[in-house]
Amino acid sequence: MREQAALKGERPGTGEWVGRVDVDLRNARDWSIGSLQLHVEPGTVTAWFGTRALAVMERDLLREWIIHPRGTRLAVDELVWSAQYGSTYVALGRVAEYRVSDSSVRELTAVI
Repeated sequence: MREQAALKGERPGTGEWVGRVDVDLRNARDWSIGSLQLHVEPGTVTAWFGTRALAVMERDLLREWIIHPRGTRLAVDELVWSAQYGSTYVALGRVAEYRVSDSSVRELTAVI
C-alpha cells in the first residue's frame, strides 16, 4: 500500500478517501495477470483495465458488497464481482474470471 501513497488522499474537510487503487488480479495458477485500476471518487468508482473503462459503480454499493459479499454477485457494466470459498473474484467482460489478491481485498475494504 505504501507505493500507492502518492495516489491517495482525503477530500479536504470530508474525511472521505479519494484516489486510485490498483487491484492485483491472479489467474488459476496464482500468477499476476495485471491490475484493475479503481478510480475512487466521492460517489462513484470507475474500473479501468489498461486503457479501457469497464464499469462505473456506485461507491456505496461496492463498499457494501466488498464488506459483505455473502456469496452473491455484483454485476455492473462489464465487471462481475463474486465471492467463492472465501476468495473474491472479478470477471472482466465475458472473457475470464480472476481472483483478487488478499492484499487487494484488504486495501479495498480499508479505503472504499
